[in-house]
Amino acid sequence: MTVMGDTVRIALELACPDADSSLYLQMSGGKYNECSVLTIPQSLDEWRDEHKTARKRADRAYARGYVAATLERERFADDIYHINISASHRQGRPMAGGYLHHTEFSPLPVYPCARHAIRTTGVWAPDGHLVAYLVMLRQGDLALVSQILGHAAHLEHEIMWLLFEQALRREILADADGMVVYNRHDSGTDGLRWWKERVGFREQRVEWLP
Repeated sequence: MTVMGDTVRIALELACPDADSSLYLQMSGGKYNECSVLTIPQSLDEWRDEHKTARKRADRAYARGYVAATLERERFADDIYHINISASHRQGRPMAGGYLHHTEFSPLPVYPCARHAIRTTGVWAPDGHLVAYLVMLRQGDLALVSQILGHAAHLEHEIMWLLFEQALRREILADADGMVVYNRHDSGTDGLRWWKERVGFREQRVEWLP
C-alpha cells in the first residue's frame, strides 16, 4: 500500500495461495477507480480520538446494552434473515432479491493468512438477538466492506457505529494494516456519505495492484 498525492495504491497480494484473483478483476475493472477509503490506524484509540462523533455514538449504543463481537453466521441465520427483510428499501432502492430468502451459512474456514480472509462481525441487542452484521473481505492491503446491514427497528439506537468500530478493531488486532474500502464514495444517499465521513472514510482515487 502506498499513497501518491490523493491516489492510494492498493495491492491484493495475489501471490498468496489464499488470494482471490476474481476480486482483483472486479475492483480493477474501472468502476472502482474512486472509492470511500479509510487508512487502518495503528490502534483503535487513535481512531476514537480522531472521530469524536463515531466514538460517542458507538459508546451510546453500548450503554443501551448492545454488544459487538465476532459473528458466526451459521448460528444466526434466522436473525440475519429478519435483519434483511426489516426494511423494504435501503439507500433509496428496493432490497435485492437475494436478501429476501432465508439462507443457511457454513462455518468460515480457518484462514492461515490474516491478510487473506473473511471476517464477520455482529451486534446483539440486550435480548440476545443479532440486529446488525458486517462482512469484511480481506485481500492483501484491501479490507472491503462487502455487506453491512442493520435491523430497521434498531438503527435509531446507533448500532451501526458500534458495528463498524468492532469490525475496525478486528482489522487492527489482526495486525493487517492497509485500507478499508466501502464502495464508491458517490454511491448511496447523502446520509450514507455523511456516516462514512464521520467514521473516517474519504473519497480517494485508487490504483489497484495484483
